[in-house]
Amino acid sequence: MKCFEIPAAFLAYYRTFEHDEMHDLKYAHTCRVVQNATRIMEGEGFSSRLRELGLMAAWLHDLGRFHQFQKYRTFSDAVSINHALLSCCEALRLEWLEDWSAADRHLILRAIEFHNLRDLPSGLSEDEVCLCHLVRDADKLDIYTVLDHAIETHYLPTHPEVYWGLPFAAAPSPKVVAALQAGESIDYKEIKSFADFVFIQLAWCNGGLHFATASQLTLDRQEVQVREHYLCEIVPEHAAVVHACCRVATEALQRHALKIK
Repeated sequence: MKCFEIPAAFLAYYRTFEHDEMHDLKYAHTCRVVQNATRIMEGEGFSSRLRELGLMAAWLHDLGRFHQFQKYRTFSDAVSINHALLSCCEALRLEWLEDWSAADRHLILRAIEFHNLRDLPSGLSEDEVCLCHLVRDADKLDIYTVLDHAIETHYLPTHPEVYWGLPFAAAPSPKVVAALQAGESIDYKEIKSFADFVFIQLAWCNGGLHFATASQLTLDRQEVQVREHYLCEIVPEHAAVVHACCRVATEALQRHALKIK
């Protein structure tokens, strides 16, 4: 199956599952990830071959989510199954990659398999790294979008499961703040509040996005400002810290965006 056939095939596949809000969310998420991946590939000047491979990986990266939720009623890999590996298995079961060469199938499956890892494994080829980062960046851009929508619709205060059941109006943790301001990765063990949860996304602005185009899209969509305004409403007594962290995130995005080809 080639790229131009995938949208219709994916829609038909999604419709084979019982109608559920969670399945709807994952279908919509996948469509937006494909759009993000397309924008990134255009901005970064991907070759036509890599664009085809990138589109396939973006369409298939969460293919296993539908079976995951149907069987386990959760999207938490920790209490169910690794959805990235399940997505690879499902793509192979459906034989959607049979029209691709063995080398191209390998690249697509690697991008799917590694999209949910904290860090990529060492020893990957240049094309593997490129496609893996493409899906990871496109996925993160849509995670921004999902939180934006939750903020706009006032969804969060009554749905703590979205942010791991953390205290909603609690202060940001000093270690999380320090890591973000130093441009370091955040240790998830230090996440103690909703503010910390949001700071994870701010930390992506400082080294968590591989492609400069992804950083530019984050700037264009004002993702930092949305989070800055919302956090200042929730924890106004910590507004100075929020402003400082958001400034670090914005400056990092601006520096990275300058590297667009």
